[in-house]
Amino acid sequence: MTSIPTLLWSQTPESIDISIRLSNIQDETVSCENNHFLFSCSSQSKNYRIEFDLDKSVEKVSYNKYDNRIAIVLQKADYEKWNFLTKVRGIYKNNIKIDWDKWEDSEGEQPEEGASGFGGMDMMQQMMGGMNMGGEDGEEGQDEYEDGEEDGEEEGEEGEEGEEGEEDGDEEECDSCANEQ
Repeated sequence: MTSIPTLLWSQTPESIDISIRLSNIQDETVSCENNHFLFSCSSQSKNYRIEFDLDKSVEKVSYNKYDNRIAIVLQKADYEKWNFLTKVRGIYKNNIKIDWDKWEDSEGEQPEEGASGFGGMDMMQQMMGGMNMGGEDGEEGQDEYEDGEEDGEEEGEEGEEGEEGEEDGDEEECDSCANEQ
């Protein structure tokens, strides 16, 4: 029986780096012909194999074998960011993972909206947007405040649910959000 190994990948402007952690790798095959990636090996009396089409083009492949892993480097044909490793989305979704220890954001790249566990300042501004804190007409300002408060409560409730699901969020950001409130 053949098993599927777990791949960890990261990228630089020039290359895609893949790490497969298996001990005592033997009879390995690493190839990338016509952008079709193939890795197979045996490790501790077990056979492993994974193959897929890459999302973009590569020029060459090289690898180094260590005691407990194999490190594969795919030289990109073009210096562009890859959003996905595989051409077919979702293939091997439990076996292909981003190597967050090696991941580097491009300089000046903005995090996606809602990237923090709390939705960042955009969410805070939207919640505060409905409040009129100093309107010319006190009664009109009060009505708007009450409407904003009701909307804010609903959004706040949704936000709290989102926070519970994001327990692994960045604590520094959490502390700064709490201090601003």
